[in-house]
Amino acid sequence: MVNETRKQRQEREFDYRVLQHGISSGRLKMFTDFRVFNQGRSPTYSPWDNVAPLLIMVLISLGLLVVVGIIVGVLALVLSVVLYAFFIRLWVMHRLHERTRQAMMQNLSNWDLLWRMGGVVLSNERTGQMCHAPNGNWRAFVTSGLADIVAALRGDADMASLREDGNLPQGKGR
Repeated sequence: MVNETRKQRQEREFDYRVLQHGISSGRLKMFTDFRVFNQGRSPTYSPWDNVAPLLIMVLISLGLLVVVGIIVGVLALVLSVVLYAFFIRLWVMHRLHERTRQAMMQNLSNWDLLWRMGGVVLSNERTGQMCHAPNGNWRAFVTSGLADIVAALRGDADMASLREDGNLPQGKGR
């Protein structure tokens, strides 16, 4: 990546474009590991997703404890723990996955950075094969699993617009 030639860079960008099409078309699925990305060293980590809901629930419980009484306050705190464990945590996982996915699909630099962190799995829905970050070769996985998209992008003169706008045409006579 540091000492790559222009041709190597173009090939990596082409493979990345194929990856984007594979994911957007649903032929490839991307899974993320919550434990890898839900920490401060991750660029997609948001401390507010983790802290704000818990802080709000504790403050409401404390308010109920002072205004209504100790039993209601303690019950509200217990309910907060249950809500956090079963609902808020799932919401945080979903938000983190979407934020990570969007960052990875935004550009090749983000993809490389987050892929090297690990915690990402690509799955080919048709073949059932998987590619695990950071040791898996995502480029080989994408080009072999999506050979029809690769061939269409490389071989058809009508596909020049695809490289610029990122859309696959529906047919040759478009």
